Amino acid sequence: MHIFRCFIASLIAVSLFSACRKEDLPVCDRTVLVYIVASNSLEGFDIKNIEDIKRAVEKGALNGGNILLYIDRYNTQPILERIALKKGVVEEIVIKTYENDNSVSPEVMRTVIDDVVELYPAASYGLILWSHANGWYPASTTAKTRSFGEDERQSMNIDQLAESIPDGIFDFIICDACYMGCVEVAYELRHDCRYYISSPTAVMGSGFPYEEIVPELFFAESSLEATMIEVCREYMRFYYQYIQPCATISLVDMNGMEALASSVKSVLQSGNAVDLASIQQFTHERSGKMSYENIFFDLDDYMQAAAGADSSSYTLFSDCLAQSVIYADATDEYGCNINDYFYKYPIWHYCGLSSYIPGARPETTINDYYRTLDWYKAVYE
Repeated sequence: MHIFRCFIASLIAVSLFSACRKEDLPVCDRTVLVYIVASNSLEGFDIKNIEDIKRAVEKGALNGGNILLYIDRYNTQPILERIALKKGVVEEIVIKTYENDNSVSPEVMRTVIDDVVELYPAASYGLILWSHANGWYPASTTAKTRSFGEDERQSMNIDQLAESIPDGIFDFIICDACYMGCVEVAYELRHDCRYYISSPTAVMGSGFPYEEIVPELFFAESSLEATMIEVCREYMRFYYQYIQPCATISLVDMNGMEALASSVKSVLQSGNAVDLASIQQFTHERSGKMSYENIFFDLDDYMQAAAGADSSSYTLFSDCLAQSVIYADATDEYGCNINDYFYKYPIWHYCGLSSYIPGARPETTINDYYRTLDWYKAVYE
């Protein structure tokens, strides 16, 4: 079975934290927080990713910046640590130990972010979200799903994730987690960062190639947009050479999300019926009561079908899409697990963002939850 950054969870929240170690550090150019929730089937993959981060730091990748890791594993108290290079030796400095039962509660995540901003002031902040995920799809204990994160069967929905992240702090958010490249998630997080990197398909257990991307995140001579594009390119370079070359990535400029929503609403006013079977989707994953089929469709393919002969509304949408999705790339196939077996499916249409099509799934609970999302309210009401 292939392990992906997606699996089981439910919702509970409790949080307490201990005193922290205060370091007297000057304001730096950039501080990056990697929020690792590994108290699930991904435990072990986090160790490999952290070793890759340490190798990058050993090579001088930080360029005067700070990289902080929040790490939650099975049967251990979560910690906040800083990876630093001192006299040529990489050190993992534990800054704070937390006492909590749920690293995917808004209270805990917000506390960690507040700690990082207070303790490590910077001109620029970045956030990497590391765990299982299934995009906008609601958390369910019976279907064993979650929107983001899995902390020993606990999780958060995407509106809770948006609530956890303070507006205007982060210049970028990178999702090292499955299915987070959907327009619903990007729109929900539109006030939380300027640039958003994610995958509309499953992310292999290996995740992002941190030894390659960490130097890019702290390379001061590039613009932020150029830095984000290079992170996407490094991701795809890694997976084009992977044993199973299945990967998708996109970079979204969140400043374009409002116009994109407006253009989608305009297309949908054409009122054309859509044939679901003809539209590219990005997973057929299922296991037991859990199924992601007919959840993640290619947004551009959907809009072409919905626009029909209304070329003017589709042209407007296409322009807005180009201004919001500023980088997108995909292998020829995506991979997913079906009842613990790995299957690959072709990618014939790829714009960088997926979208649900209301009513594509018959479950009332799914469609009712979808109506609570900001994207639905902006586009369909």
